Amino acid sequence: MRLGGLITFAVLAAMTAPAHAATVQVSVGNNAFAPAEVTVTAGDTVTWTWVGPDTNHSTTTTAEGQTTWDSAPGNPFPNQQVGDKFSWNFQFAGEFSYFCKTHSFMTGKVTVVPKVNNPNPPPTDTVGPEFGTLVIQLKQRRIRFSLDEPAKVEGRMRGPIRKTLKVSAKAGNNYLKLPKRLKKGRYGVNLRATDPAGNESLVARAKFTIR
Repeated sequence: MRLGGLITFAVLAAMTAPAHAATVQVSVGNNAFAPAEVTVTAGDTVTWTWVGPDTNHSTTTTAEGQTTWDSAPGNPFPNQQVGDKFSWNFQFAGEFSYFCKTHSFMTGKVTVVPKVNNPNPPPTDTVGPEFGTLVIQLKQRRIRFSLDEPAKVEGRMRGPIRKTLKVSAKAGNNYLKLPKRLKKGRYGVNLRATDPAGNESLVARAKFTIR
């Protein structure tokens, strides 16, 4: 029955713990809780593990209200096994002292701090990408360009052949491939970059002639 009680407590703690919450470990043994004092955030779980060699201990709160736990309810002389665990999920901020029912000198404290939003959220990206100098490389049939951040680049080619060219570019040097077969004449390419935040660059223009 005692082992079943421990399993029940562990399951209940897991069911009430929110996603991504942390678990803080406390060892029970050598007639002490280690560490004796821990600080967690509301929603986190504390797990006590009996490590021995002495196992006749409990973790029992002196708190009242909804944050009230006892690893051995109704048993004034608990005796666990090495490796047994007891978990409690802390939903409310405050300081919660606890003790061992069979050893009054064994005490501990859990300090629960409230959740807070990030006081310094990352700045919102509102600036569009910026092109560096465009270089036409006709022998390689490509346009070399640089960007100050990753972006999707679209190039609209006009002239004897009209075509839309696209490439996913990185920060630094990139290449936009031109069609391998180009008719003779004058061409212009307007390039525009869009970063992951949806910001667009100014149009970068390049001209070349096929003779």
